[in-house]
Amino acid sequence: MITQPTTARILEVVRQELAENVLPVTTDVQAQASLQMIDHILVTVTERVQHEIAWMVEETESITALGEQVVDMGPDASGVALALAALRSSVSNSLQYDDVAARYSLAGEVLSCALEEVPTSAPLRTAVEAQLDLRMQHEVEIMGEFELVART
Repeated sequence: MITQPTTARILEVVRQELAENVLPVTTDVQAQASLQMIDHILVTVTERVQHEIAWMVEETESITALGEQVVDMGPDASGVALALAALRSSVSNSLQYDDVAARYSLAGEVLSCALEEVPTSAPLRTAVEAQLDLRMQHEVEIMGEFELVART
C-alpha cells in the first residue's frame, strides 16, 4: 500500500520495483539498457510533476507583467499586444493541467513576440532575455542531463 499516493511517490515505487525485481533477473543487455532509460525517464518525470504547474503559473504571471511593460513602450509592440490580449481572454483560475498548459502556451507567444519586437538596444531587452533564460532553466531542470543509454 502506498501511504502517500502522489504522482511522484507512485513513480518512485515503480522505479523501486523495476530496480529490485525486474533488473536483477534481466539478462539481456538490450533489455537492461532499456530499463536504465526507463529509470532515467521516470526520474525526470518525477521532478517535473512536483514543479511543473507552479513553474507554468509563475512564468505566465511574469510574462504577462513583462508583456504589459513591452506594450507600454509604444506602437512597435503590436504582436505582443495581440498575444497578450489572447492570453487575457483565456485567463481562468483553473489549475487543471490542460488549462494551465494552454495559458502557458499563450504566454510563450507573448515572450516570443517580445523577443522579436523589443530592440536589442532597449533597456527592457535585458528583462525579456532574463525571462527566456528562466524558461530555459526550467527546461534543463525538467530534462536533467538526459542521455539515451547506448544499446549494444
